[in-house]
Parts: sequence; C-alpha cells; structure tokens
Amino acid sequence: MNLPQDFNFTQSNLQDYVDCPYRFYMKYILRTKWPALVVDDALEFEERSQTGARFHRLIQQYLLGVPESRLAEMAEADPNPEVVNWWEDFLKVVPPLLEGDRSIEITLGANAFGKHLLAKYDLILAKQDGSLSIFDWKTSRVRAKKNWLLDRIQTRLYRWMLLQTGAALTGRVTIQPNQVTMHYWFTASPEEPVTLPYNLDDCEKDHTYFKSLLEEIQAKAEGDFSHTEDTRRCKYCVYRSHCDRGIEAGDLDSFEGFDEEAVESAFDIDFDEIEEIEF
Repeated sequence: MNLPQDFNFTQSNLQDYVDCPYRFYMKYILRTKWPALVVDDALEFEERSQTGARFHRLIQQYLLGVPESRLAEMAEADPNPEVVNWWEDFLKVVPPLLEGDRSIEITLGANAFGKHLLAKYDLILAKQDGSLSIFDWKTSRVRAKKNWLLDRIQTRLYRWMLLQTGAALTGRVTIQPNQVTMHYWFTASPEEPVTLPYNLDDCEKDHTYFKSLLEEIQAKAEGDFSHTEDTRRCKYCVYRSHCDRGIEAGDLDSFEGFDEEAVESAFDIDFDEIEEIEF
C-alpha cells in the first residue's frame, strides 16, 4: 500500500490501525465519509468534546501567564458547571508540579524509518536536573487504569518521540530514557495523576514496535486490511454498518475512548512547517 508521500502518522491514526486495520483503511486511505454516529447521544457527546476543548484552552492560557482572576471568570462563565470545579481542582493540584522551562501545546515532528511522525503535546517541562516531563490533561469521566495507559499508542509514541527529538528541543547533547516521564492528569480524579516513567527497556521495545508497525502498514495490499476480531469496538465505529456489524450506536456512558476531545483536528498540520529530525 503506497500511502501519500506527505502522510503524517500520529497517535490517532496509529491507534485506529491497532484497533482495527480496516478502519484505518476506510478512514485514511479511502477517506470514506460514513454518516454513522459514534455514540447514541450525539448532542451530549459533542457537548462533552467542546467542554473538554474549552478546558484545555483555560490551562493553555494559564501556562502562558494569563492572570488567574481572568481565567476564574472564564471558568465561572462556562456553560458547563463542571468546568469551574475542574479549574479549582487543577489550581489545587497541578501548579506545584510545573517547575521548569515550558513548551506549551507543542508539536514535534520527525522522520522515522522513512515515514513522517507527529506528536502534539499539551505540555513538556524541561527541568534543571535534565529530566523532561510530559503532561496531558484528560476530561473523561473515569480515570484510566495505569496498565491500559501504558499500552496506548499515545503513551508509547509521546515518550519515545520526545526521547528522539528532546535534545533538539532543549539544546542538550543527549537525553537518556530514564530522564523522560509522562503524566496524565484526570479531572475525574484530580489528586491522583498517573505518572509513567520511561526506561531503556521500554525505549528499545517501542523503537522495535513502531518500526514494525510502520513497515506493516506500508507493506499491506488493498485487500489486506482486516476487520478487528474484537467486535465490541464496532459499537463505537462510524463504519460499523458498512461492515455489517450493527447499525445502532453504542452507549455514551460506556464509551471506551478515555479522551473525548476532538483530537484529530489537532493534526491538521503542514509537516513542512515543523523542524524534521532524522533518526
């Protein structure tokens, strides 16, 4: 399968492939438009997505130095009353964790194994001891389990990509795997951030994994993109009726996706505008 030369691999489309190769094929190769709902309550799903996006903007503005009093007013004026509670929880827990040089809402790009990779980070902190901390804000209604997060493409790609590109970001000569840590902060459990340190063994496994994954995708022929064997995923797939795997959307409250924000729109990026790092 010859993907376009300018195709950018991201945590979103790689997770789609891992979840269901045929979904990847339909979505990114055929670019099929299929008007199915992700969940049964589309309006509520959209409202949650927009609320999460607004909360992310509040944090971004805080990190950029907008006065807390102004942001408090914005949180209180938000149409969703949950936001002001999230904001108060954020201010109680997160600021003491944010010592270091901040790279806010930054996208890192690299040419890995002959393919373009992009990773968009909520926050990267470069600390005086040489360590790098990734922060990601989640507004899902439950706190994801650590083992589940460790298995997600986002965790694996973000830590691995930062290790490859972090030296260029910080101006340092080298960065070791044990200097990289990822933190997930959940509004659903504000006092219990999930911290996922990195190490050399993880890095070597991820390097092999992404090399194999990208080569596998590239080597597939048109008819080789199989359907997932886990039909539970089909409940939340917009292509389910196309695949004769049901016509009714899944229950919103049982939605497995732990991040309900519209993440894909964040990757509408011109790769030529991003510094490309070879490795």
